[in-house]
Amino acid sequence: MPKPLLHCHLPMMFAHIQRLTFSPLALLSYLLLSLALSACAPRESGTDNAQKAENLASATQPKVFKNYQKLEDLPAIQKRGEIRILAPSWEDTGLPRAGLPSHGYRELAERFAEGRNLKIQWIFVDTHEQLIQQLQDGYGDLIVAHLTQTPERKRHLAFSLPISSAHEQIIGPAGIAYDQPESLKGKRLIVGKGSSFAETLYQFSKKNPQLELDISEVKTGDPDILLDKIDAGGTDATVMDSNIASTLQEYRNDFSIGLSLTPSRPIAWAVRKRNPILLAELNEFLTESRISRSRSSRHTDDFTAITERKTLRIITRNSPASYFVWRGELMGYEYELMKKFAERKKLRLEVTVAPPGTDMIQMLKDGHGDIIAASMSITDERQQQGIKFSRPYHFIQEQLVSNQSAEALDSPTALNGRTLTIRPDTAYWATANKLLNEGYKFTLKAAAADQTTTDIISAVAAGELDATIADSHLVDIEYKFNETLVLGYKFEEQRALGWAVRNTNPELLAALDHYVKLHYRGRFFNVTYNKYFRNENRIDRYQGQRLSASDALSPYDELIKPLAAQYHFDWRILVSQMYQESKFDPKAKSFAGALGLFQVMPRTAKELGYSLPLTEETGIYAGIRYLDWTRDRFEATLPLEERLWFALAAYNAGFGHVNDARRLARQQGLNPNKWFNNVEQAMRLLSKKEHYSKARFGYVRGSEPVNYVRKIKDRYYAYLALEKST
Repeated sequence: MPKPLLHCHLPMMFAHIQRLTFSPLALLSYLLLSLALSACAPRESGTDNAQKAENLASATQPKVFKNYQKLEDLPAIQKRGEIRILAPSWEDTGLPRAGLPSHGYRELAERFAEGRNLKIQWIFVDTHEQLIQQLQDGYGDLIVAHLTQTPERKRHLAFSLPISSAHEQIIGPAGIAYDQPESLKGKRLIVGKGSSFAETLYQFSKKNPQLELDISEVKTGDPDILLDKIDAGGTDATVMDSNIASTLQEYRNDFSIGLSLTPSRPIAWAVRKRNPILLAELNEFLTESRISRSRSSRHTDDFTAITERKTLRIITRNSPASYFVWRGELMGYEYELMKKFAERKKLRLEVTVAPPGTDMIQMLKDGHGDIIAASMSITDERQQQGIKFSRPYHFIQEQLVSNQSAEALDSPTALNGRTLTIRPDTAYWATANKLLNEGYKFTLKAAAADQTTTDIISAVAAGELDATIADSHLVDIEYKFNETLVLGYKFEEQRALGWAVRNTNPELLAALDHYVKLHYRGRFFNVTYNKYFRNENRIDRYQGQRLSASDALSPYDELIKPLAAQYHFDWRILVSQMYQESKFDPKAKSFAGALGLFQVMPRTAKELGYSLPLTEETGIYAGIRYLDWTRDRFEATLPLEERLWFALAAYNAGFGHVNDARRLARQQGLNPNKWFNNVEQAMRLLSKKEHYSKARFGYVRGSEPVNYVRKIKDRYYAYLALEKST
């Protein structure tokens, strides 16, 4: 069934008509006519475009997975070579912060399938009810989810060995603890449709009819979205597993934990009862993976025990140098180096993100991780605290950095008359004081304690601060994304970065030293280093920004137009986005690995059914389908133009970061349903520690999606104006 025509952009045209260089009245008439013909009106004479879309679809559309009904056990599944895994659409997202959250479920399931030579077909659904029903009906083979074993579910499903356990709790707004049954009288509660929480609430309500509970089941089971509804005043409370609530407390402080409704119950995966072979194989795999071991266990033993557990645990920071989420992918220099080390040793990697202000060395000594991998410099003082460092894997220098609006700081002498802003608790402060003692005349200003070095560099880039001193690798990262930064003098003394282990773990230290010796300055280390720190040519700076007055906006207009009609976008917004992504270069590849004309991540392309490498046609098709998918994740009740801006921001940074920004916008008194001058302001704040430490998806370079959406919008309007002039 074709989709309704949702994206007629008349409202945003009215809002911005004054920005264009032509007569507002004439241009308004033109826009109304062109949009009516190209985007909003039924295409009674559009058979040519429809035929083009059909031809293009047949030429570029992969064989998209079509689900089928099979109730087979493992031998038949192996014969067909494909296992269908059902999962909630809201899980496997967010920044993994400790142990094995739901993000690890996906990796674990992939290892299970790979070990049995099976291709995975992921089937994402919106409710627990759909998870269970589709499995029972034969439209999936395995549920991989944070699924509570309840008596009712055990009647229909066969559960694996427990992955964890949890009890269910009432969750209310901050400052209101519903810790007694009477406190819930007359309250409105929402839970995900078909969830164990719904079952628990109905039983609780039946036992306590005097409470007159108002229970609603909603489509999503995403705990963050349910909390947002409470925060917005749309409901009073929800129900949540205790371990999920604890995880949310790491980055949210806008809710209270109240009454426990159930005892602790197992959390597991599930198969059909008639599939005992699949269940037995799954349990054997989970046992081998030691997944049933408690996540809260602390370990201080050496590498032999780590290999027996088959799990390597690292402690790191959520930062642009170490570990972050971008377009749904886990990234970071430290993370990628540690991931390769774990893969070589056939270990699963667990990540613990140290909360702001936490002593990572103490966390390591207490057994919360095996290695500190967080751009930590090797110092005698640190090694006297009961830890040892690996061989250096990177060398850095302190460096001056300033804004292009002033003279470059290419020597200490150039500091005279300038202002350096630095946190007093950093080594940079000592360097600055040494310069003052040597007679250089500049102002040294203390930055706020909650500002990270990255925050300060970003403020310099924005022109809010004059200059600072920072480690060269941090400067290199920011320089890749901020063309207003000017790199300055590097101080001669080099410092080495190393990974820290307990001094009682010589086996692990030896393994790390061997890894560094084997790979340092080799291809893998160099490629990874260049990915995060090398200053790539800034295409926007060097490539032409001129708009052509020819009939074609791009070399791909005829490919774009029928697909735009098929997915109900204005084709010119898609051309504008394609330019922003790749400058019409089909061989473009981003630092994060995104490919093709629309810079689609390889994992996303595969999930959409496209094989790599992408062709020009499949790159276009994949990009438009992915933008359509991001648009569908936002409420249909949003204004049409806002839904488009949110979709573009989510395409660039990921839906989760946009959702974090909408939440933050509401907390800041901004409109969470409006992108420009509202959510985009909150998005910028998510690069600051005080805000990203409280966000589900953590750090994001917020200026990137902000600039991305603005440039696409401006170019789109320029395209419209250009058409008027021809």
